[in-house]
Amino acid sequence: MAAVKKILITGGTGLLGKGMEETAPAGWRILGVHQRDYAVEDAKAKHIVLDIREKRAVDRLFEKHRFDAVVHAAGIASVDFVEKNYAESLESNLVGTLNVCSAARRAGVHLIYVSTNAVFDGTHPPYKETSLTKPVNKYGQIKVECERLVTETLPDSAIMRPILMYGWNHPVTRPNPATWIHDKLMRGETVELVDDVTENPLYNISCGEALWAMTRKKVRGVFHVAGKDAMNRWKFGLALAKTFGFDARLIKRVDSSRFPGIAKRPANTTLSTARMERELGVAPLSVADGLRAMKAAMRIRA
Repeated sequence: MAAVKKILITGGTGLLGKGMEETAPAGWRILGVHQRDYAVEDAKAKHIVLDIREKRAVDRLFEKHRFDAVVHAAGIASVDFVEKNYAESLESNLVGTLNVCSAARRAGVHLIYVSTNAVFDGTHPPYKETSLTKPVNKYGQIKVECERLVTETLPDSAIMRPILMYGWNHPVTRPNPATWIHDKLMRGETVELVDDVTENPLYNISCGEALWAMTRKKVRGVFHVAGKDAMNRWKFGLALAKTFGFDARLIKRVDSSRFPGIAKRPANTTLSTARMERELGVAPLSVADGLRAMKAAMRIRA
């Protein structure tokens, strides 16, 4: 009988961690860590509270558990929060990443770092893994530095750059674009969505499948993980309304100038998925198929 393997997911209550829980292969046990003190009652994994900024806490975690793999997704990920709270965001992302990488290096564990499409300026899509990084906001700048830290401290590690992710999240975590749009339309509220920011939206279940493939193969280097269709947020909202049977007239088309207080977004960070398809064996999912799968997976929520 094969021994059970254990994987650590930092920031495990997020949408990415949820995707990994839903797609976990047999023989793997998930330990997720998160900073806030709340219970994750619907999880298919064990979750504990831990602040990755505290080096001793991270070291004790690795001393207590023998991990076969680490997926590091923790860190402040709100683009607008980072823009206004740079020092705190540096501590959460850079210090936390250094602590996790150091522990993984000493333990000899393969690590996958979760980065972002925000490392690009959005002027030359579609972006390959080898494309020049040139972020337009502070969040993207921090993630570029974290990528460099991971690469230089763990040469055999992997970096995954996901893009706009959607799907059903744990109730205790913040909404994602799909659940935010869904809930507003369900209440009959107007939704303003921009038409000048383009991505290829990624269903979190597909993201989970790609991460498990990266884990099993112990890949190294950068991998872009994204969906099949390039579209702006307005068209994504229309597709969601059609799939769930909502009134599309509630969706209002605007451009980014409508929200002058938010951080600058790159115009088009569509990612090439050629390496994902070739080396991970994961096919990019269309938005229509992803939203249909999301609808089929609906649960009644209080």
